[in-house]
Amino acid sequence: MDIWELTGVSLGCALLLVALFTVVIVGSLLVARDALLPDYPPAIQERYGERSARGRRTAAAAGLLNLAVFTAVPLLGVLELHDRADGPLGFWPPFVLGTVSFLALVLFDLVVLDWCLFCLVQPRFMVLPGTEGMPEYRDFAFHARVLVPRPVPWPLVAIPGFGVAVGAVASLAEVLTG
Repeated sequence: MDIWELTGVSLGCALLLVALFTVVIVGSLLVARDALLPDYPPAIQERYGERSARGRRTAAAAGLLNLAVFTAVPLLGVLELHDRADGPLGFWPPFVLGTVSFLALVLFDLVVLDWCLFCLVQPRFMVLPGTEGMPEYRDFAFHARVLVPRPVPWPLVAIPGFGVAVGAVASLAEVLTG
C-alpha cells in the first residue's frame, strides 16, 4: 500500500466520521435543545438553568451513538487498509488513519459547528429558550479556549491519542489473529 492509498482511506474515514458525528450532534439538538447544555458558554448555562430530563436522556443516547461511531468508523477504515495491504499493517497506517480522522473531526466541529453555525447562523435548534440574543452566542474565542485549555490542551492531545488507540488496537488484533 502506498501513501496515496493510505491518504484516500484516511480521508474517506474522516469524511464518514464527520458526517455521522454531525448527524448525532444536530439530531440530539433537534430532539432536545438543551442536550448539549454543558458545552455552552457559562453565562448561557446560567441563564438557561438546569438541563431537562429529556435533555439528559438525549445527551446519554448521543454519547452512546458517538461511541459507536468512534469505534465503527476506524474499524471499517482499518479493515479497508488491511484489504489493500500486501502484508501486516503494523501500527503506523492505522495510527495515521485515526489521527487524520480525529483531526478532521476537531477542525470541522470548531469551524463549521461552533463558529459558523453556533456563532454566526445561530439556528433555532442551537439557541436555548430564554437566551436569545445573548452576546455569548457570538463568542468565537470561547470555542477556541475550550479546544486549547490550560495547563493541558487535552482536546488537542486527543488527536494523536485517538491515532495511538486505533494503531494499538489494530496491531494487537493483528498479533492475536496471526
